[in-house]
Order: sequence, then structure tokens, then C-alpha cells
Amino acid sequence: MSSDPAQNNELLSTADASSKPKVKRRFHIRTKEYLKSQIQNRTAAELAMLAKGLAVALVTIVPIVLTVIVISKAMVENGIVMTALRVPQSFEAAGYTSDTATQRLLDEISALNRNSNAAKPKTALGDTQLIDALSSIETPAGNLDLKSFQSLIQRVLGKKIIQISGEITARNESGKELLRLRLRQTPGREGLIDVETAQGAEDLFRKAALNLLEHIDPEIAAGIYFREYGDEESAMRLTAVALAGGHPDAEKYALNLRAYIYLGRGQIDQAMAASESARAMDPDFVAADYTKAFVLLAQKRLEEALEIVKRGVDRAPQSDNSYNSLGIVLNAIGRKDESIEAHRTALRKNGRSIVGYRRLAIVLRDAGRGKEASEVLLTGVAVVPNSAMLQSDYGEDLQRQGRNYDAMGPLRKAYEMQPDNIRFQVGLAEAEFNQGHTADGIKLSTIVKNRIANGEKLPANIKQRADKLISRVPAPDLEAVTLTNPGR
Repeated sequence: MSSDPAQNNELLSTADASSKPKVKRRFHIRTKEYLKSQIQNRTAAELAMLAKGLAVALVTIVPIVLTVIVISKAMVENGIVMTALRVPQSFEAAGYTSDTATQRLLDEISALNRNSNAAKPKTALGDTQLIDALSSIETPAGNLDLKSFQSLIQRVLGKKIIQISGEITARNESGKELLRLRLRQTPGREGLIDVETAQGAEDLFRKAALNLLEHIDPEIAAGIYFREYGDEESAMRLTAVALAGGHPDAEKYALNLRAYIYLGRGQIDQAMAASESARAMDPDFVAADYTKAFVLLAQKRLEEALEIVKRGVDRAPQSDNSYNSLGIVLNAIGRKDESIEAHRTALRKNGRSIVGYRRLAIVLRDAGRGKEASEVLLTGVAVVPNSAMLQSDYGEDLQRQGRNYDAMGPLRKAYEMQPDNIRFQVGLAEAEFNQGHTADGIKLSTIVKNRIANGEKLPANIKQRADKLISRVPAPDLEAVTLTNPGR
């Protein structure tokens, strides 16, 4: 035997290392033998009882685990879930079951969120369909009371889940079916929306989705009204709701959106104040850099604007909004090629960027590259077909090419998506006249005329087009009006 301590230690360590796998193997073998002996020593009746017990445990535990996952997910997102809508028989006959109608409404809200260019994180709504399905599972102990279990989780975690419920009803009036959707939230049984339409189920879902978004996420809804509808008044109203309390996470975004609205109105000082207020709430709020850059552009401080927007890009290089903002500033200072590349970068980062498609088409057209601009808009309506603004831009581009018949399709789609948008009323009226559909053109032009007569203000470029349409509306036939002579 060696007397060298180092050699002895090496031998010992080698021996220890070689003994560990043997111990591990021995443990596995012993476990296997134990389970084998337990099974071999049991009767068929005892094994059947064990299998039944395992089945009961699985059927009981798995739904509870899934419920915990569903509820936790809802709490992480925003704590809002929607229960299945109640629908009338006429709806079911048309293929809209309770679950289908609920999913269609959620689909419309999801589409609004996808198309929104807002910097604020979007609000996602869940549904209780999985919990309801799990609650119907039969176990040896009866149905699972998962809704009570849900309440227990909420109490333990200290956060309430807001549940939205409601119903769709139908009634006939003057030969038309009027559909009505009412929603309320619990706890509190507070009424949320009450929407009615005679234009069918899909129109009901579209209107209800935006109306509901006004209540659960007013800043996102405000951005949609401003960017997609061109409705400044509704946007300002909803930013006021977001700033009035109850939506603390939305305040800086609401102030920043107000900066854009003020810029559109030419109120430069108010725009700068709103942008600075947003930045004061959060010095790291990158979106406030972009509104400040646009204010500086309006003040003709071009180099400062470019410096600010580049700083924003450096701070948020993964955001398509960063590159769209950079593209707008570069175009304003005459650097069109760089602007085009910035917007293309934005679209590579987000292929659904409505602003990216629209702004890129504008810059390309200004640069004399009309064919490329048309291709961009065609791609835009193919990728984001439910954007009314893109459909309108594409239709007007087709008109510039002299393809008036082809322009009717996208212009009509834009109008059908937003029938109250005066820009789309004007665009479709022009197209109707171009196609010789005089009666339809006069009908739309009369609507525009009445809105202007009631004091509605229009942007200068839309106002000029509207005035031309109004001039084509025939004057009332005064001779056909019979006045009653009070002296007779």
C-alpha cells in the first residue's frame, strides 16, 4: 500500500466517485422492486379501486388547475372577462349562437387593438367559456363549483375580476329588424353600453366593440377616433375621461394624444404643454419625444426636431412608431429618400402599421414615384383590409390613375365600415357621380350638405371637395310646397 497522502486522497476520491452511481442505481432498482411488489401483492379489486381513485383525482384536480391558469391569465392581462351573450332565436337561426356572438364581439375588439397605433399597451378581454365548460364536468362528487373557487382565488390574491355580461335582442319596426346589444359589468351591475342598429349583426358587433372600448380603455378608443375616424371631438372627450381618474396607467398617453390633437388644430402652445406634461409624468416616456419633435417642426425648428426624434429612435429601436416618426420629420425637412427608408423600416418591424403604409405612399407620391405609392397602398389593404383609412386612400389612388370603376369597391368599403365619417361620405359621393350614379351621389351629397348646415367643421381639403358636391344638390322645388293661408 502506498504511503503517499496525495496518492491516497486520489484513490479515495476515485472510490467515492465510483460508488455514487452504484448508490443511485441501487435506489432506482429498489424503487422499481417496491412498486412491483406492491402491484403483485394486490388483488384485482384493490387495483381497480386504486385506478378509480387516480381517475377521480385527475378529473377533479385538472379542471381546478386549468381554472387557476385562466383566472391568473385574466388578472395578469387586465382582470376583465366576458361571459357568453344571450341571443334571440333569429340570431341563432342566422348562425350566431351565444358563444359565436360573444367571440365575434371579442374578435372586433381584438381587431381594433391590432390596428391601433397607440403607444399604450392594448386592453385584452378574456372569456369564461373554458371555466363554464370545466364547471359542467361530472365527477363522482357531482359538478365542480369552479365559480366559487374563482371567487376564493380572487379574495386570496386581492384583485377582482370584472365580468361583462349582456344580451342581444331583436324587434321589428317599420318593416326593419332592429338589433340591440346591452352590456353591464359586475360587481356593481353597472350598465356599460346600449347599442342599436338596423344594419345587421356585423354592424352591431363593430359599433358595440368601439363603444365598449370607450368604457374599458378610453385612451385607446380616443386614438382610434382620432387616427382612424378623424373625429377630434370624440378623441378629446375620451382623453378627458382617461384624465378624470380611474385610469392611472392611461394618463400620460392621453396627454400625449392631446398634443397631436392640438397640433392638428394649429394650437402649438397647447400641444407643447401637453407633451411636456406627459414627459413630466414619466421622463422615460419615449412617445413624448415624438410629439415634441412635431411641435418643433410646427415652430420651424427643424434641426432640433430631427435631433429629438433621433433620440427617440435610439431609445426605442424596436418600435415601428419610432421609425414612422423619424420618416415624418425627414420628409418635412426635404430628405425624402431617408424618409422612405425610415417608413420601410417601420413596416419591416410591423407589417400591419397603417401609419407606415399611408405615410410611405404619401412620400413616394411626393417624390414622383406614383407607381410605387400605388403598390404600397395595394399591399396595405391586402394586409390590413379592415382599415377604413387605407381603403379610402387606395380608392382615391385608383381614381388618380383614372380607374374610377375599380375605385368604387374600396371607397364603398371605407364608407360601410364608417358610414358616419364625412370624409368617406364625400369620397363615395364623388365616385358615384363619376360612375353616373347621380341619384346615389345626390343622396350622399345631401347628407354632407345638412351636416355642414348644422355647423360641422371640416378640414380645408375636405371642405373644398364637399362644397363642389353641395353645388350639385338640386334646390328644393318651392312651387311644390303648398302653404296654408291662415286668412281663409
